[in-house]
Amino acid sequence: MSSFSELKNIDKDVLSELMRNLEWLESSTDLEGTAIVSKTGLRVASSETADLTADIYSASPATLISLGEKISEGLEQGELRDIVIRGEDGYTIIVVGSKENDFMLFTNCKKAYKLGYYFHKIRKAFKVMEPLLSKIQT
Repeated sequence: MSSFSELKNIDKDVLSELMRNLEWLESSTDLEGTAIVSKTGLRVASSETADLTADIYSASPATLISLGEKISEGLEQGELRDIVIRGEDGYTIIVVGSKENDFMLFTNCKKAYKLGYYFHKIRKAFKVMEPLLSKIQT
């Protein structure tokens, strides 16, 4: 797992704990390219596979979240929770949490038959990481 962060002044213990959670998530699933990204598009922590496609993990999810929030609010569907992008060869999943949270968890997978299982694991991991993320200034 990589410990790269585009945000400055992140406590090393917080970053280490985030990395342990990302490692647990990827090692317990077939998910890959997992990253914690700020809603402004800055990577906080990411896996090695996420580092290979750094540009995709920056502004793209932030743009999707902004658009998703506008659509969800405009259609009165409540607060945006996640976005799923289905491609020919797999899925990209972005979990955003609550409005008070300035971060999202971004990951992808190839196996559609396990999506429910992946959502459970992703949400569980993100819930564990949210208190850590609240300690980070954006």
